[in-house]
Amino acid sequence: MKLNEMNIVITGANGTVASELISNFSNRAAFVVGTVRQLSENVENENNSAIIEMDPLDHYSIGNAISWINDEVGNVHAWLNIVGGFTMGNHVEEGHDDWNYMYNTNFMTTLNCCQQILPKMKQNDWGRIVNMGAQAAVKGMPLTGPYSTSKAAVHMLTKIIALENGNGITCNALLPGIIDTPANRNQMPDADHGNWVSPKQIALKIESLLLSEENGSLIHL
Repeated sequence: MKLNEMNIVITGANGTVASELISNFSNRAAFVVGTVRQLSENVENENNSAIIEMDPLDHYSIGNAISWINDEVGNVHAWLNIVGGFTMGNHVEEGHDDWNYMYNTNFMTTLNCCQQILPKMKQNDWGRIVNMGAQAAVKGMPLTGPYSTSKAAVHMLTKIIALENGNGITCNALLPGIIDTPANRNQMPDADHGNWVSPKQIALKIESLLLSEENGSLIHL
């Protein structure tokens, strides 16, 4: 399938990375839908894209969003799980609330969306899922226990989905290092930003995955 034939869903549309992806794909895909947790009304713009409300921690909300997309746009061909979060600063025995927060924000949002969209993709015998992992979840990084373990779960989920599917359905994960966003620059003002991953680099890699048969890969950026 060509990019200009694809309807693409991008979660976490309020974030820097998702915003870049929406901007990148809305000019060239058939249609792009961004999702946010709270929105007063569905907003469609002139660039063949829309922002709709969807809570990725609520199966009912996800199902309603998919139904709206199917009715208003058509079949979902690609689903990009971009919504997520980052915390650091506590040892494993500290920051108890962060464990649940990171697990829900990074893993459960991804799992819930995959569980809801996979049956639709199986009906159509075609689909592309891209998840957001992290290099810290492979190498380990001090004081990032909740974040790193939640992303490690995303890595394994990606592999399991790939093993359980095929026949036109693929699932891969991107493992960026530190992403060059305003929030990360504020958190780490003294860091060397030269090696950070730009949202544009992420967009280019996702595009290549949407157009390929690669499946079950954890791709370092």
